[in-house]
Amino acid sequence: MPVQSGSWRLDREKALSAIEKGYAIAELQGFLESRDDMPLPPAVETFIRQCERNGKALRMVGSAVLIECRDSETAEAIAAHKETGSLCLRAGAKTLVVRLDHVDKFRERVRLLGFGLVS
Repeated sequence: MPVQSGSWRLDREKALSAIEKGYAIAELQGFLESRDDMPLPPAVETFIRQCERNGKALRMVGSAVLIECRDSETAEAIAAHKETGSLCLRAGAKTLVVRLDHVDKFRERVRLLGFGLVS
């Protein structure tokens, strides 16, 4: 974003949003370099390196369901059991997270443990 003639303000959120949408940070770097004969200031180089490194630090790998157990003991029993432990993760005292593609298998296995899962 231009602040004044020949001066630009870099916005980390906008840069990361652009990377998430598939734009390369090298495009921003090339744009800035084309506007001046001088090398980019160290702070700008650092900004570009950090955006490049962090812009794809996370990725979505699937959808999940949050399951609230009646109490923390139930959540622990399910999360620690060999039949169900590999299908869920703890997400708090009474909450489990189950990948959407594992819900049916999780439901079957918690029934084997004597628990029902309602929607």
